Amino acid sequence: MTNCIVSETFLNHVSMRLLAKLKGVRRASFLLAIFSALLVYGPPIAIVAGNGTPDSEFSGMVWERHGDWYLNGSSQVLRLGEAIPPGGLLTAGAVSGAHSIDVLLPDGQRMLCECYDPQSCSQGFRVPPITPRPDPVVWEMFVAVRNVLLLRSATAEVAFPEASGRAAMAANFEMVAAVSPQGEVSISPALRVLPSGQYSLAVTMNGQPAAASIPSAVQLLNWSAGQKAAQVRVGGPGLYRIRVSDQTNVPRIEVEVLATPPDSLVAQAARLKQMRETIMQWNHIHGGWDLQSFLRAYLESRTTAPSPG
Repeated sequence: MTNCIVSETFLNHVSMRLLAKLKGVRRASFLLAIFSALLVYGPPIAIVAGNGTPDSEFSGMVWERHGDWYLNGSSQVLRLGEAIPPGGLLTAGAVSGAHSIDVLLPDGQRMLCECYDPQSCSQGFRVPPITPRPDPVVWEMFVAVRNVLLLRSATAEVAFPEASGRAAMAANFEMVAAVSPQGEVSISPALRVLPSGQYSLAVTMNGQPAAASIPSAVQLLNWSAGQKAAQVRVGGPGLYRIRVSDQTNVPRIEVEVLATPPDSLVAQAARLKQMRETIMQWNHIHGGWDLQSFLRAYLESRTTAPSPG
């Protein structure tokens, strides 16, 4: 048994419009109708993208996988972040049991494929075309996330471990904040819906224990709803995860914050905003994108990338 859910592609869109256009057209006008449809909707594959990148260089990526998966008959097992070209054939290993793979494409499509027995897994799934061509900035950010995932272990199955227990109930918020000369950032934008009260803040740096320069990994916050600042000591620029817990030690909010020098704040915040809006738009059209995890991976990519101009 196989199952592959792919959001609507350009070819499906064109074929539906073309069938409507051809309805009632005489056989002698068939070629003319095809030609006019191509003029309206454009060819399914262009030679060169508007930013100078050949369409053949655009590709998706492995976002999540369970079981061994292969591309175009290769013996090399696919890993997170690996580039998946349009038209590629994805097949799963011969070991019995459930296999699944989640492929994201830079036009907003999401391809979730599952199979449950060796015969169906060997038949494979074909990757759809990427259309429309990605915006250059969006493509750059997409590749940055892909490169982050490639740094994960070859055996990793997900971008981030799934939260469990009480932590799974916490809200998530991703943001950029300017780090002060004292090594502090304000996370007040992430706390807008938090009731007034006293909270504890557990700070980790990019998944690791807080740096020695932070006086205490756990800090206290007296929060009044609507206050303009909520200072947290982080030590310096970098990516931090701040867990906000209430007095009963229940996690309320997980804040992923990129602490950046003040002169980079506007540019970094604008890029994050564009990435968030893009994923939300894709989710509205296609569905299935994990917004919080994708933005976490994007912020992680900014810790090693030069500041955007």
